[in-house]
Amino acid sequence: MQSNVVLEEARELILSKVIPLPGELLTPVKALGRILSADLRAPENLPRYPQAAVDGYAVHREDVGLTNVFTVRERLGSGEMPGGSLVSGETAGVLTGGPVPGLTGAVVPQELAVTDGDRVIIKADIVEGLNIKLPGEDFGAGELLARRGDRVGPGLVGALSAYGINEAPVYRSPRISILSLGSEVIPARLVPGPGQVRDCNGPLLASLSTVDGGTVISLDTAGGEDYNCLKSRLKSLIQSSDLVITIGGTASGACDCALRLIRESGGGVAFWGVKIKPGSHSGVAFCDSVPVISLSGNPAACAVGYHLLAAPVIRSFQGIDPFPGAFEAQSLDAFPRKGGPRRFLRGYAHCSPGGWVVSLLPGQKSSMIRSLLGYNALVDLPAGHSPVDRGSRVTVIPVGLAVGKR
Repeated sequence: MQSNVVLEEARELILSKVIPLPGELLTPVKALGRILSADLRAPENLPRYPQAAVDGYAVHREDVGLTNVFTVRERLGSGEMPGGSLVSGETAGVLTGGPVPGLTGAVVPQELAVTDGDRVIIKADIVEGLNIKLPGEDFGAGELLARRGDRVGPGLVGALSAYGINEAPVYRSPRISILSLGSEVIPARLVPGPGQVRDCNGPLLASLSTVDGGTVISLDTAGGEDYNCLKSRLKSLIQSSDLVITIGGTASGACDCALRLIRESGGGVAFWGVKIKPGSHSGVAFCDSVPVISLSGNPAACAVGYHLLAAPVIRSFQGIDPFPGAFEAQSLDAFPRKGGPRRFLRGYAHCSPGGWVVSLLPGQKSSMIRSLLGYNALVDLPAGHSPVDRGSRVTVIPVGLAVGKR
């Protein structure tokens, strides 16, 4: 077991043993937000045949720019197909998205036409190709719609539905179990007694895991359970999960049992302790190839540990880049502390007219929840950093809903 490793080494030790999960087929609507496990291509042209882009009148290609008076051959209703191709001097009433007769050269909007019995008089110049959607104009047969690793969005759901594609290949959502180990921690729905605290970390991690594409199958607290029973419960969670996250008990105090519990549950410990702040009391083990990530019981440390250690695993399970791209931003606030290990502040980043800026949120203590309200970024300060001055440039890592599609 390695101790007190740098963050990059910790991530390498974890991700070297994580591979994408098997794929599954879901309906496009149920696949929304999931990650594609294969490329998707257009099976045919869309539209399949020439269509009218407006309600109006189709005119023969030879009449474009030459005549403005036509005989009405037919008026197509919704879902009706043309009776045949146009001949010169004829027109056909057509509807938006509906088919146009063969040899149509343009479609004139109905508001630019005057009807007189079976005749139509066009009040504007006619231009070749006006208001016609050509076959394959939207997507050509064989064209790439989306790549493996893309997130299924509403637009892709619409495109697949337009083609009648009823199954989308996506990576299976990682099954995640979360267990708070502190004997004083009770479920959030209960009223705490003397010395007890409600579990805020478990619901926090469950929410973050869901945002990152995971499926939380268990969210529970140990609640003073007998050690042997707790060990059996952990083994059961490992058997049913792709990832297990434990909270609390990661330090070396008299009541800290996470390391011992994981070892006695059959876990091979990859490392224990990371050179970051907050979240230094974090560790990772593998039990029958299932990663078990142990995070601090302090809320901010728990969240930071999740983003830096657990979120990359969840993303890797789904076949996407485990690390969202970091970028530079101007800090809108000062942070007076300096030195110490690599530090991750919680912030809110957004793009201003002058470029990316980030606000450092209040409540930066590891024991506080306050900095987690509205944060969408971690501000990465290197080990031994100088104080952050207002207006200085800092490195920002997007997290949660701020992370892009890949």
